[in-house]
Parts: sequence; structure tokens; C-alpha cells
Amino acid sequence: MLTAPVILRAPQNAWTRMAEIVKFERNEFVRFFRDYVECAHCEQQTRGRVYEESQQIICSVCDGVLLEIDDEPMIFLTLEEDWDGSA
Repeated sequence: MLTAPVILRAPQNAWTRMAEIVKFERNEFVRFFRDYVECAHCEQQTRGRVYEESQQIICSVCDGVLLEIDDEPMIFLTLEEDWDGSA
């Protein structure tokens, strides 16, 4: 008995379904703070979330904006704990 390979044609809508772009919800994020901080909006403990292509740090409980980074120049001042102010 001779057999020949057979190629079956898939229904067209199966192929178009494979080519559709699926938009994922905002669930890809990284934690910003190592330790928990208190959210100023909901007063709950959060480590903050930063989503892809975002310039905001978001509370993981209430989705309030903890910090927003913009293009304006900023000055940060960090004091060490043992600084006594003497020169």
C-alpha cells in the first residue's frame, strides 16, 4: 500500500487568531522600595511599583502616585545619620 503525505488546510480564522496582538494588562512591574513605606494616600504599607515605560512609582494597594519623575531638574539632599553640623 502506498501512502502520500497529506497537508490539511486549517480554517482561516484559526490562522488569524494566531496573528492577533494581545494587549496584556498592567501586571509587569518591579518593586521600587526595598522596605515597606507608608502610602500618603491610603496610609497602607507598600513597596511601590514601577510599570514598564512609566515615570511613576505607584502604591500597590490604592494605585496612588507616590512619586512622579519628570524632565525638570531636581536637587536631592541626603544627610547621614551621624552628621552633627560641625564643620
